[in-house]
Amino acid sequence: MLLSDSDWQAVQRRATLPAFQPAMQRLHDEVADFLAQPVTVPAEPGGYYHDFFCPEHGVQLIFDPTSPLAHRCPVDNAIWRGERFDAAWRWFVNNRLAESMLRLAVLWRLEGKAEHLAWIVQTLTSYADQYANYQKVVRTVDNPGVATYTTLDESVWVLPLTWAFDLVRDQLSPQADEHIAHQLLLPVAAHLVKEHFRGIHNFACWHNAAIGTIGAVLERTDLLDFAIRGEFGFDTQLREGVLADGLWFEGSFSYHFYTLAAVIALVKVTRHLPNLDLRQRPEVSAMFLAPIQAAYPDWSMPATNDCWYFTSLLHDCCHGVPPAPAFYEVAAALYAEPLFAEVLQRAYQVGQRDSLDALLFGREALPSSNLTQLPSINLPASGYAILRDLPPDAVEADREQRYLLLKYGPHGAGHGHPDKLNLILYAYGQRLSPDLGTPGYGLDLFESWYRQTICHNTVTLDGRSQPEATGQGRAFQSTGPIQMADAIVTWQEQAGAYQNVTMRRIILTQPTYFLDVFLVESSQPRRIDWIYHNAGRASTVLPLSPYSAIQEEGEGYPHLSQVQSATTDEDFTVDWQAGGIGLRLFVAGTEATTVLTGLAPSYPPNELAATLLNRRQTAATAYLALFHPYQETPQVHAVEWHGRDLLHDGWAGCRVQLADRSDQWLIRLTPDVTIPAWFTEQPADRSFMVTLTPP
Repeated sequence: MLLSDSDWQAVQRRATLPAFQPAMQRLHDEVADFLAQPVTVPAEPGGYYHDFFCPEHGVQLIFDPTSPLAHRCPVDNAIWRGERFDAAWRWFVNNRLAESMLRLAVLWRLEGKAEHLAWIVQTLTSYADQYANYQKVVRTVDNPGVATYTTLDESVWVLPLTWAFDLVRDQLSPQADEHIAHQLLLPVAAHLVKEHFRGIHNFACWHNAAIGTIGAVLERTDLLDFAIRGEFGFDTQLREGVLADGLWFEGSFSYHFYTLAAVIALVKVTRHLPNLDLRQRPEVSAMFLAPIQAAYPDWSMPATNDCWYFTSLLHDCCHGVPPAPAFYEVAAALYAEPLFAEVLQRAYQVGQRDSLDALLFGREALPSSNLTQLPSINLPASGYAILRDLPPDAVEADREQRYLLLKYGPHGAGHGHPDKLNLILYAYGQRLSPDLGTPGYGLDLFESWYRQTICHNTVTLDGRSQPEATGQGRAFQSTGPIQMADAIVTWQEQAGAYQNVTMRRIILTQPTYFLDVFLVESSQPRRIDWIYHNAGRASTVLPLSPYSAIQEEGEGYPHLSQVQSATTDEDFTVDWQAGGIGLRLFVAGTEATTVLTGLAPSYPPNELAATLLNRRQTAATAYLALFHPYQETPQVHAVEWHGRDLLHDGWAGCRVQLADRSDQWLIRLTPDVTIPAWFTEQPADRSFMVTLTPP
């Protein structure tokens, strides 16, 4: 049903080709691993995946199929015990069984070993026997599962089991077929219909995928219609959940892939159904394209909102779904977009073509053309302005490209972070100042640090995290001698520190350095903290002294450690060193500025980043800074600031002295601002005058 005769002929042909031998080898290895350390259907339902993390180190515990009551931390080998961890261990058991049954079914179809078929029938029958008992377990969680912790887990778990059932169904007795269909698959579908999320959410997409797949296999048109055309079915999820730039509205690339996995699941099972082929929906191809457009130079992904830090186009992209190359095996098979095949080309330069999706759906030949250097791009619906450029002496484009992301768009609903106008910096092959995403929902730091504004490179007022808001892009320029991103956010109705506050951030960049202009305007004086975190250790010549009051100063602030402070009216410089890469930050001074430095949790949480706070007590101010990332020796030697009060005078500027030239910049709020004499009387080698778009 799910794979036609012609599909299977193509799979059998691929199984013999050299290009797909890594996929065949992995299939054999995964089946052998399961048979060497098998697990059986648990007597109790599974628990919460996010509880299977070390409370001390914030890393996932090691899943040992033979150890249901003792769970080891990979950092220090400490053993964690208790029902919370044991129940989460059963999540892994359910996942291992479901995924293994699918692989056993594919290998059985290719090789016909009776042992493989026996395991599938035994597991499906045991789940059918046990499912009614699982239903007796009382769940107090929202969206409760039956065999699993939540309906989301239930949907992810039942999909590969349904595929396995479909692949071996012609070998089942009528009694076994009836038992599995009516005691397992249909009860799961009924529970998911009853507990459907009924909203625009990744949960709902997985519910639809599971319900629709069961409907396709059991030829239940009512279930298919519910999953695709229902009030919150596939059609509605794509229409309302996928933004105009192709990204899922929750603003997290790992949740984007998590949702896309559910979308693909329905696309796969409807390919052969009359009038239900979902491949032609434009949102589907757009969802494959958007992450490529936003990727770091190494084709990993920025960890925006509740995103896993490891998310990459070339490797893993989210827990509970295949690696990203498996997604693009399907994409390259469905669509002619060259970038989809290029993801595979790049991925298989560093890894093997060994996914199950490669074997089931992959192109027999991949391109070998020159690889694309991704351009700067603005994704306005998501609010990601991405500036990319190369230093003038670059040799390795991917490694040496500099990448800046200015985040300004919608909050991202339940997975959003309060980080409007957050700045992300990647340079010379390193995440110098990344978004940290999430280390796991079960950790205390998740709410108290990672979901606070202080964790991000933006501004807080009176130490409070920003209320939810949607910013707007003001200008974006990706061609010419400079690139620019300009965005603004306004809070009008909110109570507290952000009422009647407007923030605006302008990034002006060329290949050696970039300027950062951050404007803050409030109806009354506030304590304004401009925040920047960078990998490595920081140094400055400012006369710093210990500062203990930070513990009481705001949301997330107690996580800052070794804090020191200095008060200055002058310009100052801060230097970071991280893994052979340097960052020099030149900051324009102003009256009564307090500079604070310290250490803050990074990723993983036990690693620390050096943090800078530029603090002012005022109603309106302009933060001016020049960032210079470099290898080996800095090329920017000095920055002389002019007209620091941009909001009052209408202009600000600086003169930049580099090793081989001098640059000067003039930034004007409006075109009618008089050009100051210093800009024309002492010309530099290069002059840049930027007039901002009116707010």
